[in-house]
Amino acid sequence: MPPPPIDSEAEFAWYRWVLGHHGSFVTWRLLSSALDRRDFDEAAALYDAYSALLLYAGSCTPEVYAAVVRPRMTARHPAMSGTWARDYRHITAQLAEVVPARGSALKEAVKFNRLVHMTVAYRLVPTGRSLLRDAGHDVHQEPTEEEQSIIDDFFLMDRAPNCVPGFVAALRARVSAILADVHLNPARAGYDREAVNRFQEEVPEHIGRLVSIAEAKLWEGANA
Repeated sequence: MPPPPIDSEAEFAWYRWVLGHHGSFVTWRLLSSALDRRDFDEAAALYDAYSALLLYAGSCTPEVYAAVVRPRMTARHPAMSGTWARDYRHITAQLAEVVPARGSALKEAVKFNRLVHMTVAYRLVPTGRSLLRDAGHDVHQEPTEEEQSIIDDFFLMDRAPNCVPGFVAALRARVSAILADVHLNPARAGYDREAVNRFQEEVPEHIGRLVSIAEAKLWEGANA
């Protein structure tokens, strides 16, 4: 993975936006596996990793987001929405079937993830209007196949058959790049939720956990 372009605030924000979403894509795949196996403790850890990735990806200033990130999304599609992502939609459907127990680690991780998502979105877009809503789309309408493909294309995701070692190697490369970045340039934005501000201190820990979870799957496959 290339190093972050720290000399350009605009390209640095774009680097984190894309790389953070790459991390989210692989996290969703691991989450789907954990939910399939009813491993709710692992799923809770993965939701926390996803929350950390949201903070990493959205750590730029609102001004840079408005000038760089949002226009690039609008140029690709005026109603672009992360809810179009195939893997995200899949785990949302799985979670509806699971229904985590009240007070469980998974239930709390899911609730906190929603808080992080809303908090990051509000800081970046204080008006609270998503591109989907601004374009007049029904937020409850299922995305088309074309719209789901737009998300893959926009974030440079190639959906091709892959082996477990290949998946783990791709995940490890992205996690290593993120951790190297936050070690030199900590992702510390100011939020109006103290719980989210405190969680920022744990971003490297939660994202780093993705590697051990993925490598455990690789080890299980080797010993199956």
